[in-house]
Amino acid sequence: MIDQEGRPVAVREKSLRLLCKLAERNGEIVNRDDLISAVWSGRSVSDDNLVQCIKDIRAVLGDRDRQLLRTAVGRGYSLHGVREKSIGPGAHPKLLISPLRIMGDAPELIELAEIVTEELIIALSPRAGLKVTTDETQRETALYAIDGRASLSGEEVRVFVQLVSGRSGDVAFAETWSIPITEAEFLPRQITDKITNVLRVKMFNYAGEDYIGRSNDELDTQELLAKAAYHMSRIQMQNRDVARNALSLAIEREPTNAMALAMRASAAVLSILQESRSKLPDAPEYCLELADRAVGIAPHIDFVMRTRGSLRLWLKGDHEGARADCERALEISSVFHLAHQTIALSEILSGEHAAGIHRVQKIMELGTPTNPRYPHYLALLALGQILAGENDAAIKIAQEGHERAPGDPWCNYVFAAAVADRKEIANTERFRHMIARNDLPLTHFRDQAFTDLRDVDMLEERLALAGYPRTA
Repeated sequence: MIDQEGRPVAVREKSLRLLCKLAERNGEIVNRDDLISAVWSGRSVSDDNLVQCIKDIRAVLGDRDRQLLRTAVGRGYSLHGVREKSIGPGAHPKLLISPLRIMGDAPELIELAEIVTEELIIALSPRAGLKVTTDETQRETALYAIDGRASLSGEEVRVFVQLVSGRSGDVAFAETWSIPITEAEFLPRQITDKITNVLRVKMFNYAGEDYIGRSNDELDTQELLAKAAYHMSRIQMQNRDVARNALSLAIEREPTNAMALAMRASAAVLSILQESRSKLPDAPEYCLELADRAVGIAPHIDFVMRTRGSLRLWLKGDHEGARADCERALEISSVFHLAHQTIALSEILSGEHAAGIHRVQKIMELGTPTNPRYPHYLALLALGQILAGENDAAIKIAQEGHERAPGDPWCNYVFAAAVADRKEIANTERFRHMIARNDLPLTHFRDQAFTDLRDVDMLEERLALAGYPRTA
């Protein structure tokens, strides 16, 4: 047997057999009777024999605090965190793209279905961390499968596309497009943009769901990234630290993994809208260093480029650098929602309100309201509308953001600024209670990269009118 330091160690046969039995059910409690039956072939032996073997195993593992081989009092024992081989990088999740089924034999329909399938393959194949396949035999091992059908009804083309879980067969997303056949040339791009965006959001938000209850030490690098993505997508401070811990381990194992570096840098500013800059968990210099390293390794990955752009905006107020990085990300993937979000934020904070408003609206059209980021899109849209003087629209949008995420400090903050002069809302007990519970100070807008402080002054006046104390 090999110990924790890789040195050969002599172990009694019974102790080794006991360890093997525990390893077969790693993480589970194995009762004493089952252990004795497996090791001593059903012979009657005293508990002392079992206890001595347990002591042998703990000595070899260096398990002084009994965390690897644990005792379940009155029941048995369980083995934790002991593997036969080291954790590797792990396999990338697979995406199966199936040809659209054609309902009929119209030549234009056959051509359209082929173009849609080709566009999806071309758009999704370069995605980092994703393996695209068209092999139907891999459906059950694919994380998701894309399939659908195309039909012709009179002069109208109808295309149905769905995103299906490879394991369960559950439909994660489905949509039907109907368009006159004379305009069908634009349909493949519309479908590809929508599916590409929805798939990215689904994978980032939910691919790590199976790993959230598992110890980081049990996961390979790809699983660590998926777990971290799941927590990052929740945009909550309590999730941020879980993500940072998983990503730190991924970087320790693979120091040149560009996605791990970029995600770790991004996680540090995950909650920057919801808390003061002074509460950032990492030094800005460290975050920017991680982002630069990631870009140096993989400038062809859109998420890597967008991450550095986002940090440039948040940590340095560098609008020009932020937009340049995000534009490069959009050259790689033209509908990357996070790159568009960062550019939209820059546009709104630098006085290009109409452009920012339009960009946020486009992001929302390509996404779905179930995206955990959706309330933040609403808040960003409402902020742009407030600054543009579109107060009625801002109130409606900000209220929806608040209602979708009633506990989110940033959504509530923007909602307060939007409804400041609506006394029928601002004077209610519920509204005053919301403000009293919000830890963001009146000066929080000064943490953002505004280029015109008159915009900040106006927003602070609105917050004060809404009931925020000026001394906060």
